[in-house]
Amino acid sequence: MKILSKYLCLLFLLISFSSKAQVNLDSLWGVWNDNTQGDTNRIISLQNIINIEYQSGKNNDSVLKLCDLLFTTSSKKKNWKGMGVALNFKGAIFIRMSNNSEAISNFEKAFSIFNKNSDSLSSAKALLNIGSIHLIEKEYQNSINTFEKIEIDYLNFLDKNLIPIIKHNMGLAYGLLDSLELSKQFLLESLTISKEHQNKQIIAENLNSLGPLYKRINKVDSAIFYLKEAIDFSVKNGFEFNLVKPYCNLAELYQVKGNKVNSKFYYEKCYEKAKKINWPNGIGMSTIALHKINKNARNYKVALEMLEEYTIAKDTINSMNAKEELYKFEVDKEYELKKQADSIKHADEILIQQAENLAKEEQLKSEKQRRTGLLVIVGLVLVSLGIVFVQLRKTRAQKVVIEGQHQKLNQSHQEITDSINYAKRIQDALMTSTVYMKDVIPESFIFFQPKDVVSGDFYWVYRSPKGQIYFTVADCTGHGVPGAFMSMIGTSLLNEFIIENNLEDTSEILTNMRKQIIKSLKQEGVDADNKDGMDMALCKYDPKKKTVQYSGAYNPLIHISKNEINHIKGDNQPIGLHTGRKLPFTNHEIKVKKGDMLYIYSDGFADQFGGERGKKYM
Repeated sequence: MKILSKYLCLLFLLISFSSKAQVNLDSLWGVWNDNTQGDTNRIISLQNIINIEYQSGKNNDSVLKLCDLLFTTSSKKKNWKGMGVALNFKGAIFIRMSNNSEAISNFEKAFSIFNKNSDSLSSAKALLNIGSIHLIEKEYQNSINTFEKIEIDYLNFLDKNLIPIIKHNMGLAYGLLDSLELSKQFLLESLTISKEHQNKQIIAENLNSLGPLYKRINKVDSAIFYLKEAIDFSVKNGFEFNLVKPYCNLAELYQVKGNKVNSKFYYEKCYEKAKKINWPNGIGMSTIALHKINKNARNYKVALEMLEEYTIAKDTINSMNAKEELYKFEVDKEYELKKQADSIKHADEILIQQAENLAKEEQLKSEKQRRTGLLVIVGLVLVSLGIVFVQLRKTRAQKVVIEGQHQKLNQSHQEITDSINYAKRIQDALMTSTVYMKDVIPESFIFFQPKDVVSGDFYWVYRSPKGQIYFTVADCTGHGVPGAFMSMIGTSLLNEFIIENNLEDTSEILTNMRKQIIKSLKQEGVDADNKDGMDMALCKYDPKKKTVQYSGAYNPLIHISKNEINHIKGDNQPIGLHTGRKLPFTNHEIKVKKGDMLYIYSDGFADQFGGERGKKYM
């Protein structure tokens, strides 16, 4: 929705009070404070003061106070123009504060005042801002209705630059409602009018919007044409910010056409421009694609660099789009990492054993030589002294050997530590970020303190396109590296069944995960000792129905409502092979209301040992 936000910036500047009066603040305050001046002059002076403070980006709260002063004074003096201007300014300031509900409320009040007093141009501008806010809030039909009202009632009063903006926004709204032909019609009309009036900014935005639209109606060549037009036009007119989107869209189109070279080229151009203007969304779109491209090309160093860039960009974005889902590493790479760790561990064990054996052999040899020397020490003092001297030299040589082995052990230990830390970076990349979680579930917290560098416990959050929020906490068998591998399998399966396969029933999701884990770990037909799997509590919150669907594999759900605790137990079976019957998991559905609290957890907190008696906490 970044394009919409840029248009709103253009639109809201239109509501600023336009006056040819002098803009010296001291002079304007002098007029306002002079009670001998007429009421109209004082009100116009205050309007100009607010306009200057608003344009300079001063403190929002101080400008709001000036708006309240203007509204109160204008109301007392029955100056409806001043009242409407005050409300318009307040709407613009609330947009800056990301408070769209207050913004639209003030614009609606301003429209009521202007419309009542037959100020058609000001009425149209207020409606234009209202329709644009509806568009940002995804109220697409309300947005279209508002823009149509402007065209029907106020078209003759609009200046030439407002008409293409209205048609462009209507084109965006129809596109978001999947009315693609209507969307194309309005965008092309907007492009034609903006070219007639030489409105370069709106020309660039129309070209940028037509490219993705033609892609959606399967006219790839037309999409490429408009995107290249958008790039050429933006480069020519210095619109740096407008280059990121078309570069990225072109890369996607060439990817669809199977042109890997052009696809990679435009993703790199997208990344370059996004870095230049420091736009995290553009960096995120390009780096995730470049990561996959380099990963498929086995250029793992660049792939990892792009993954790190993507992680940094993702954590700096204030509001992530739900479609930006976490991707997963291939299973064979996980096994390759495990094989590498096991190989290093085995090599270290061999080195340690060799060093111990060598030390024991040298120790036995030294003791035997000393005993022999003691037997002849009385008669062969000089010889024994020579033997002692020789043994001292050998001991020093042995010390050098042992120190060399110790150095090799330290080096091997460092390699193991680096491998485990690398595994932690992979696991952190697969975990749900705190930024995304706070965006999806604002009033939430995570208490996560792994016993080892990598952990067998993990958490996962996802908001579906329908607005349903899935959240889970899982406890995998094993600790450290083995547990971490299981956690990556669990994360991959959640992504597969919920995000890719669109499964919505929590019990069905757990049942499918159990089948896939048994199949992946080859547990069928083997000894019962192979019980690798995980315990999990999986919840699905539906904000519209105010319901929570919960299914659990051992892990429970705690629901607190009106200071009453409801402990909902999970099924007594894990996600994996166990000795009992493999029964379907149970669905529990509860109603929730404002103020309720939900807790899910693993046994890591309850099973920790401590205290005077060294017992479990719970």
